Amino acid sequence: MHELTEGWLEKINDEFRKNDIPHKQRPFLAWIEWSKHIGVSMEFSDENVRRIFSWFTQNSPVGAHQIGSFYTGLFYFDAHFWPVHIPVVYGTVELHAFNSIDTMPDNIKVRLQADQQAAQDFAAVWGDCVDYSLGIEGLIKVDNGAFWKDLLRSGHQQLQSTVALLEGNRPNPKAAEPARMATEMFLKAFIAYNTGMTDAEARKQVGHNLEKALDKCLEIDPQSELIAIRPALSIFPEIAERYKETDKTLWELWRMYGMTQYSGTTVIRTLSGHDLRKQVLVEA
Repeated sequence: MHELTEGWLEKINDEFRKNDIPHKQRPFLAWIEWSKHIGVSMEFSDENVRRIFSWFTQNSPVGAHQIGSFYTGLFYFDAHFWPVHIPVVYGTVELHAFNSIDTMPDNIKVRLQADQQAAQDFAAVWGDCVDYSLGIEGLIKVDNGAFWKDLLRSGHQQLQSTVALLEGNRPNPKAAEPARMATEMFLKAFIAYNTGMTDAEARKQVGHNLEKALDKCLEIDPQSELIAIRPALSIFPEIAERYKETDKTLWELWRMYGMTQYSGTTVIRTLSGHDLRKQVLVEA
């Protein structure tokens, strides 16, 4: 039986401090590390999870765990890209999906909830954002020079750029380019993690070919959920098109962002073992 001690909490907090981990991220990352330590996935309502968040609240600057969102994704509905805010939380919580689209007016939210297919699509995207946000920081927080971590960092930056270009009242079609690059980086990170592929080998064996990258991923794991992206890979612009004017419809941009978020989350779930899909509450 593993006991969550004051000593363990102080030790993990000391590691976070040495690596300049922001206070608002520490309870989530400690929760992940404790789950790894005991070899069991912990739910939000678990007593030890409550203790972790309570301890970090008491050992952090006032308000550190109430500032901003942990991660921002997107959902497309009613011809608009709505930001999906994954909150920074502490204590005993239930995460309700529709609370994350807090900029959506209530009347539009009612229409979304009444549209069964759209509501299911939103739940899937929201779940991807939750797992991605909780997994990515733990994987890239320490820079040990590993090529797969460099690829994950690059993919994460490109994904954030995609969100920034699409969010708001004037979505920028140039978002297609970072979306494509993020997908490439996530697929290559999966390959490099599993095979030790180097930068030079990636250039020679894969280049910028998304089909080749996906093929290698599926050679490693034929059962990978990444297989779902194959039918839509052709929607991405070729790498050489980055010098050309980009003309994409809002629906095409949504498909590209959705595929990129899904690809990143699938890789993060596989590498981190962090998958909350059966534990989180999606309120209909």
